[in-house]
Amino acid sequence: MTIAEIERALARLPRKLLCSFETPVERLYRLEEELNAGPIYIKRDDLNGLGPGGNKVRPLEYLLGEAMERRCDTIIASGMENSNLCSIAAAACCRLGLRCLLVHNNPEPQARRGNMVLNQLVHVEEHYIGSVSAAERSAYVDRLAEELRAQGASPWVIENGATTPRGAVGYIHLPLELYRHMEERPITDLFVPGGNGGLAAGVVFGTALLGAPFHVHVITVENPVEELEGILNGLFQGITELTGLQPEVPVQRAMTVHGDYRGGGWGISTSQSDGMVEHLAQTEGIFLERVYTSKTVWGMCDLLKSGAVKSEGACMVHSGGFASLFYQYS
Repeated sequence: MTIAEIERALARLPRKLLCSFETPVERLYRLEEELNAGPIYIKRDDLNGLGPGGNKVRPLEYLLGEAMERRCDTIIASGMENSNLCSIAAAACCRLGLRCLLVHNNPEPQARRGNMVLNQLVHVEEHYIGSVSAAERSAYVDRLAEELRAQGASPWVIENGATTPRGAVGYIHLPLELYRHMEERPITDLFVPGGNGGLAAGVVFGTALLGAPFHVHVITVENPVEELEGILNGLFQGITELTGLQPEVPVQRAMTVHGDYRGGGWGISTSQSDGMVEHLAQTEGIFLERVYTSKTVWGMCDLLKSGAVKSEGACMVHSGGFASLFYQYS
């Protein structure tokens, strides 16, 4: 399937453009020398121009596009106090002229750090509801949405950290961007983080639509391999139903999910990921955060250095999280 055919299909979905340019790709020369491998590139999706940047921008283009198509005027996002999604959603709503409410399942902090500072700067309305479970937070969000409807507002709830088939569609565009420049930047292996699955699902699905010109290595940073594969398969099915697009090759052939780098799972760094935060900063001047991007870079480096992946052109997707450093190291 051609890029034009894919883009025509995606253009049928409502979308509000939040990043008007292809994110940069840089070559990591010092890392190549160290690993005796190469070329090695990094796709800078942390530099996508909205708020703190990162992997929630592309999904929000389609989620907020649908919200505005339905004439919703108030967006509700939820997460922990340092949630990247919450900060990016707040910034996106500022750009689009929408009211935004954030719900955090934490006690209200005594001092603001990381993304909390950004939320304060944009004057977003925040609800701190205490140390409750994610299910209890969701119930609070549902009650809040009903209250807003009773007041005459039209709320839209961003569900599951923006990891839905519609949100995952945003990341179909990333492999298209890489494929356009394959002649000048040959890539055979793409490394992406596998958190709750939205980014990975979009990238893998888009790669399969193109006929798998490169292989996607999903480094799980949160769930065991089997669990993440189940999440991804559900998202793949949902994307097909939403877009009508059918990959030319089976999505499973376009990816490998690696489970050796997740450590203790969600939000828990490893000694290797902590080391990689400092190492990439010191060798390439690029900042990673401790629990998502750093695990992905560590996984890529280990797989290349060990020879488990014999690549003629590797590329890692930097999914953002820079602001989290000021929370993680405080």
